[in-house]
Amino acid sequence: MFEKLQSYLFEKEDKNKENKFSLSSKNFNSMLQVETKDLFKKFQKSSGVDANFHIPSTLVDFFRTLSVRTENNISLFDRGDGVQARFIPEILDEISKNTKKNIIWGFEEPENSYEVKNIRKIRDEFLEKYSRNKQIFITSHTKEFLSTKRKHTPQEENIKNDSKLKTNSKKEAALKNLKIENSSSDVSIYRVWKSEDTNNNSSITRFDEKNNEWEKTCDDLGIIQEARIIERLQERLDIQANEIKASQLSEEKQKRISDEIYKELKEDLKNSLAEKESVKLKIEEYLKPILIVEDKYDAIYKIAYLKLKNISFTKENYENLFREKSPFTIRRAKSAGNVGGFLRMSNTDGYDDKKVIGLFDFDKEGSENFYQLKKGVKWSTEIQGDTESGFYKKRDDHPCFYGLLLPIPERHLGKVGDIKNGKFQSLIEVENFLSDEVLTTNNLVTNELILSIEYLKIKKDKKANLSTILVGLNKSEFKDFKPLYNKIEKLFGIST
Repeated sequence: MFEKLQSYLFEKEDKNKENKFSLSSKNFNSMLQVETKDLFKKFQKSSGVDANFHIPSTLVDFFRTLSVRTENNISLFDRGDGVQARFIPEILDEISKNTKKNIIWGFEEPENSYEVKNIRKIRDEFLEKYSRNKQIFITSHTKEFLSTKRKHTPQEENIKNDSKLKTNSKKEAALKNLKIENSSSDVSIYRVWKSEDTNNNSSITRFDEKNNEWEKTCDDLGIIQEARIIERLQERLDIQANEIKASQLSEEKQKRISDEIYKELKEDLKNSLAEKESVKLKIEEYLKPILIVEDKYDAIYKIAYLKLKNISFTKENYENLFREKSPFTIRRAKSAGNVGGFLRMSNTDGYDDKKVIGLFDFDKEGSENFYQLKKGVKWSTEIQGDTESGFYKKRDDHPCFYGLLLPIPERHLGKVGDIKNGKFQSLIEVENFLSDEVLTTNNLVTNELILSIEYLKIKKDKKANLSTILVGLNKSEFKDFKPLYNKIEKLFGIST
């Protein structure tokens, strides 16, 4: 209330609409603005906000009541926290630049109140401007500051690449002779934490790319290491943006290039999210046994499982329901050769505590790759099981690492070879578990003839949209999948 009274007393006008105090301070204001012109010019460049010192109409307690007026006549202290905080390093820089003393800053969490874009901006200004001639200590909890690295200046790069300077000592000497404005700032990052043994002592460790302190720091902050990958991606995007901006192209062409880069990045991101390395799938693989199939599309396996378990679903939610209800997860290898290659890996490092089944179609390619497992010195030479319940082989150096052939329904027994004796002329893919009527009615197959054996060959271009047809089928259409899931659950040790 006293401040409101003070404002009233010193801002009221007389009968001539004049404020006596404003006349007294006008000249002082002009002089003050001249003296601080460079300071506010730098502030405007950093924050994008025009500002200048403004003293109140009274000179009473001038130094205590000094205020800052920004654009549109708004006091700095009425602006957001981010704008206010952005003024602090500029003030510190101003008052420390004309001294012969060694200057040390201590700055706590300079990223506070900033969005990510401005955090990167102020980080770069600390690195490339403020720290050139002073020592700065910063505490931070953001990956933007924690991923900071030294950025060599063009002058330093020229020295490092100068073929005339044949030794490192000569290059180091040349680097030391550079002027401050042409030298980059060194960067050291430390992790500080409370000791596990006592709550009174703190520990400190320097970390770099070669030790595991970054991982521990990520744990401290509750972030994942992929955040650093994103940060590096952002750095590359910033470099691209700067190159486009510095080009001689028109603004229209610059925008066109930026749009093309964005489209490419969006497509790359879309593909990355669709691949097996997605977070959800990796979590599943750690929690559940893994069934590796040779198909590019896995809808038929998931929908058949849900149908047999009497779980209601739609085309839109069957993926999520399978993930929720199934005791195992599915990985798509995209070919029988890829399944065989995975199973024949020289060691099972990373899979020691996991259960794995590689599933092959009982066609020529699938049965050959299954049979070739015996060439692996760590695989049993014995083929166990039978045609109708499913042939399988086990890896000797792992408690649950199998190769499995599709169990064959009685109606298809004449279309597979004698696998135990190395006969590979087989014709059954997983889609052949569906009835011939479903396959022909929906135009999913062509009629083929091999060695007088007629069979239905699946059209490759039909597999991508097969889920639309499968969702509408009755449970009875999936009866031939039952031996397959019985065998999978038995090998995985899943009780039903």
